[in-house]
Amino acid sequence: MMDDRHEGLYPDVAALGGLGPAMEEVARQRGHDLGYLPQPEVVRIQTSRGVVMVDPAEGERKFLLAIHIPDHTWPIGSTDDLGSVVEAVVAWRDGLSYDEFEARFAFLRLDDFRRAIDSGEPTAQAWADLLSAEFHRDQWPLLRLFHADGMLRGCFPSISHRAVRLRVDALDAASRQVLVSEEEPGRYEVRAVGVPGATWVPVPPGDLVAYVRDLLTEQ
Repeated sequence: MMDDRHEGLYPDVAALGGLGPAMEEVARQRGHDLGYLPQPEVVRIQTSRGVVMVDPAEGERKFLLAIHIPDHTWPIGSTDDLGSVVEAVVAWRDGLSYDEFEARFAFLRLDDFRRAIDSGEPTAQAWADLLSAEFHRDQWPLLRLFHADGMLRGCFPSISHRAVRLRVDALDAASRQVLVSEEEPGRYEVRAVGVPGATWVPVPPGDLVAYVRDLLTEQ
């Protein structure tokens, strides 16, 4: 159920079991399919252009929209109309161009998001954050090895259970990606993510960069 603090401002949402179920129902009424959205509060929908987040504000009826990738979130606007929220989420998910998106949904602005994407900022910032975080000191040699390669430096980096993850598209969590684990100094294992049957493969240090490049570029 929706948080008690929100029910007075969002009675229509609360009546349907929370924000996720309410968005599902509004989408269905409008001929769209957002899939199963069980979240009663903040809704997150994965798209090829980042995770769309919808969050009900406190103190006034307003749905806050944002685009999120790991460690980066861009607020893009708000409205009090849930139907408009659903239409905007569907349009974003379906790849409506940025200009058309802003023209159709006047309550949304993509200026900060577009500047960050056009400049490559999310990927560059992610590298900078990881290479300066003491918490990831053990991964620094591997991160520096990949960062020194021009192609791999353009991939979005993150750390997953102490393994380095490289993703081709910073925004699309479903884009081609690999995990690289250093079980002990100089002993590496690599696994393609999202590939049926993929397993961890031992890779010699001298072949590691080329092997990872091949996995991320193969058609």
